[in-house]
Amino acid sequence: MRGRLLVSISSIFSDTRGAVAGMVKSLDAEGIPVSLLVAPHIDGNWHLAKDAKTRDWLLAQQEDGRPLILNGFDQAVQGRRSEFATLEAHEARLRVAGATRQMRKIGFETDMFAPPRWRMSPGTLEVLPEFGFALAASTRGLHNLVDGTFVQCRNLSVGEGFGAAKWWRRNVIRAAERGAARGNTIRLSVSGRNLQDKKVANDFLKAAVAAVGAGADPGDYRDFAD
Repeated sequence: MRGRLLVSISSIFSDTRGAVAGMVKSLDAEGIPVSLLVAPHIDGNWHLAKDAKTRDWLLAQQEDGRPLILNGFDQAVQGRRSEFATLEAHEARLRVAGATRQMRKIGFETDMFAPPRWRMSPGTLEVLPEFGFALAASTRGLHNLVDGTFVQCRNLSVGEGFGAAKWWRRNVIRAAERGAARGNTIRLSVSGRNLQDKKVANDFLKAAVAAVGAGADPGDYRDFAD
């Protein structure tokens, strides 16, 4: 049985927008869909609502049918604890409410959620259906919030709290290829910060292409939300 390949990019803001756009173009050329993880705030300083160029680019992507995934309320800089990793339901509810309200105000609608670094507390998972989310992605896998089904699938990340060195990227490429050959669903994610390094960008693209070459069908996260 053929597995699926799901590719995503996070940390999309003013400094990374060019590199992210370049990777999106490269993946499109290979026929590999890519989902964009977006947040209203990054590092506490950058605000999507105040960055017209990034906002307009993301809105254009949304209008073209690109899948957008809410990536928390304030996607923290590397080195800090992940935003939704340990939250109880009450605090998670407040943060999700703030994020969805701010994103909707500037024209973004999505029914998919992935916390920064994919680390999601039980309390966060509990409250997401209250806001109309159909899918949640975590380190463990994909949670369909409509029918309650769960798909366990490994996430291979470059940057954003994970490795980005050459040896790490080499292992990601091999793991993506091996998993695809076994018929597993492969999730590849990369931080826009790391895509500014051309070697990292080339290896990430290589991992996605290798997974397809080994038998994975390119798809996107919406396939698991239906």
